[in-house]
Amino acid sequence: MTASILLCPVCKESLQANDSNKSLSCANNHSFDRARQGYLNLLLAHKKKSKNPGDSQEMVIARQAFLNSDFYRPISESLNKIVVNLALPLKQPIQVLDIGCGEGYYSQRIHHSLSDHQIDHKLHGLDISKDAVIAAAKRAKADAHKAAKPMTNEWLVASAVEIPLQDQSIDIATCLFTRLMPDSYHKVIKQDGYFICVNTGEKHLIELREKLYDQITKVEFDPVKNMGNDFELVDQQQVSYQNTLSSQQQIQDLLLMTPHNWRTKSENKEALSTLEELTVTIDAQIHVFKVKVKEKEKPADTINPWGKTTQEITPPSQLAEMPAATVTELPAATPDEMPIKSSTEMPVETPTEIPNKKSEANPSKEKFNPWLK
Repeated sequence: MTASILLCPVCKESLQANDSNKSLSCANNHSFDRARQGYLNLLLAHKKKSKNPGDSQEMVIARQAFLNSDFYRPISESLNKIVVNLALPLKQPIQVLDIGCGEGYYSQRIHHSLSDHQIDHKLHGLDISKDAVIAAAKRAKADAHKAAKPMTNEWLVASAVEIPLQDQSIDIATCLFTRLMPDSYHKVIKQDGYFICVNTGEKHLIELREKLYDQITKVEFDPVKNMGNDFELVDQQQVSYQNTLSSQQQIQDLLLMTPHNWRTKSENKEALSTLEELTVTIDAQIHVFKVKVKEKEKPADTINPWGKTTQEITPPSQLAEMPAATVTELPAATPDEMPIKSSTEMPVETPTEIPNKKSEANPSKEKFNPWLK
């Protein structure tokens, strides 16, 4: 059996691969077979919000065709440089996770960049769309076959809400053009690990949006606020340039792979169908975060009222050797250590002034009056 950082989505126990790496199982005998394309489906049926969550096959095909034209290659190159610079000082092998990997364009380029710099690593691509992960696995398998090497990347159908990886197992995680879920990321990234997110800037595809919408709404997105208190920003870069879509097919592929396809009115989308060329602005923001190291809280059983931890308290066997002065310095707060004078200062007259016929009838009971001296 070969060890991995994968977790069973059913019981959260570690998954171990068999010798052929064609299936993985946990200590509770939950087993998951690897598909013929090479990916693993770790998304449980009752965790799905729809039959086929994530990008559809049509969207995946359009995105794959568009990205293969290297229209977004400058974004990928900037991302690769950041990943390599972060990875070089780390202890190898490193674990890399691409959250929302889609059809694997950026993931594979990260993998190639790390390999070119001889950085020993294992890359995990995760997406909730089964169609996207199938495309990513096929891309990686074709690259491996071309290089006459086995495919080493791990492709997972899973949710980013519950990432099926061991706690603090990832050195570098990336997330491109998708919603951020910092609590989930913080769980799997190491204490000294990094998280890199790529989001659209204010001018991204502004020319396309002007043709699709009657009014352009300015949308401000601040990843720093969204990442919460568990991450600190260590770097920020902007990738901005213009490029020209040179065919109607490219224009439609771009539209289909973006949220504008289902946000836009059909009549507005038809206006694009007559265009054979469209120059658009690419505006991407890259934010690099480092996980904040939290101070370990002292366990409750190590706290005592005298200000020392239990580890600092002298063992009972040594109490006899302690100087008497040390013991008398403890706070005198217990009742038996309170001064006796406090009880003798209480009034002695009031109880004896209350008429008590029974006491007169039986004078002998007066000797039990607690107020008498």
